[in-house]
Amino acid sequence: METDKDKIMCAFKPYEQFCKAMLDAFVVIDTNGKIMKSNPAAALLTGVSSKHLLKVSSVDEVLTMSVAGQTLSSRELLKNIGPTRIDDITATTGQSSELNLTIGYFPFVVDGAIIGAFVLIRDVTAETQLQGKYKDKASKSITDSLTGLFNRAHFEDFMRNEEPRIASLPVGSDHRNLSVIMGDIDHFKKINDKYGHPAGDYVIKMVAQIFQKTFRRTDIVCRYGGEEFLVILPASDAKGSVVAADKVRDAIEKFKFEFEGITIPVTMSLGVAQMIVGQELGKDTISRADAALYQSKHNGRNQVSMHTGAAIINHKQVAA
Repeated sequence: METDKDKIMCAFKPYEQFCKAMLDAFVVIDTNGKIMKSNPAAALLTGVSSKHLLKVSSVDEVLTMSVAGQTLSSRELLKNIGPTRIDDITATTGQSSELNLTIGYFPFVVDGAIIGAFVLIRDVTAETQLQGKYKDKASKSITDSLTGLFNRAHFEDFMRNEEPRIASLPVGSDHRNLSVIMGDIDHFKKINDKYGHPAGDYVIKMVAQIFQKTFRRTDIVCRYGGEEFLVILPASDAKGSVVAADKVRDAIEKFKFEFEGITIPVTMSLGVAQMIVGQELGKDTISRADAALYQSKHNGRNQVSMHTGAAIINHKQVAA
């Protein structure tokens, strides 16, 4: 008679060879959170040998996770009926201080019931600490007085440090990716001319708040100057960054900008570029993102374009 473990391992089998090449940790768990399969990276992350990981009654014994102060147990995770990504996870293990994780969850479903799951675990502690380091340095010299966002000087300082760091990482590592989003409020001069400069300042502050709420905690959000905003996305490729850019574009279009009883229509055009590590500097990546932004403006505004290094394509073409 086939056991639940047999069913789980059968469901995992098509992916087993592929998973051997993964740099991130992963575990395959049953409905009790018991680990059926893991890789060496999971042992390294938890500080528990691969052999012992298979003996614990639940992954919760070796990895305690929480999101926004709420415990994220394996049982809570297994309530998700579809593939799920969870960011901003705080975690501890028996051997470590606090970790910052992102996990990808894929349930194994048989006859309509979840029998287990594949859980990919990415350690983003270094990126989070790096951002925290710069946030701790936040002062008038590196922040924009109107929005509270980092300013252009901070961006340039960050990039000078980031360029050699990511270049030193192994080729193929997701952490070697870095993308940039450049955004510009559409027809901003007309907003100032029609509604006044205080209204223009209000629009910029509200857009800044939308950016802060929309992007990840590990992303670096800057006011680049005037009505231009720039975001640095560590460990993010161009396609993922295009999705993020379109999400903030949509949020701005749908937000009700109301100043002194007057509703102001606001949209934003954006451009995306991924750094070609080892072949260009951050300023070159910015130039490509700016060219993609210009193309979004040229094509009618309120849209996202991506510079691939060879060509500029629209967000809808990327999605296709």
